[in-house]
Amino acid sequence: MERATGSRAGTVMQEKIGYCRQKAAECAARAQEAADKDTRELFLRFRNSWLSAAKRYESWAPAAPAEIPQRRPPSFAPEPSTHDWRSRPNDARTDTTAERLGAA
Repeated sequence: MERATGSRAGTVMQEKIGYCRQKAAECAARAQEAADKDTRELFLRFRNSWLSAAKRYESWAPAAPAEIPQRRPPSFAPEPSTHDWRSRPNDARTDTTAERLGAA
């Protein structure tokens, strides 16, 4: 099961990398077609941004499914607890409007 998850993550990352590279190529083409220098420079900056994004995804892409480390939640994400507000029943969602207003 872990292997399937790893290959799925790898596939998603490869799709993201491919998308970034495709957008970079589109921006490069538009830079070549640009009529003025400012527009050309703008599209070259866009191309560079897309290439940077692709490189970031490449650095995150797992080399092999078995090498994927278990990620811990960030320190700012609290551990779920029994006192979590999302797990408490909410009368507004469980009662009908008439019951809340005392009609029932």
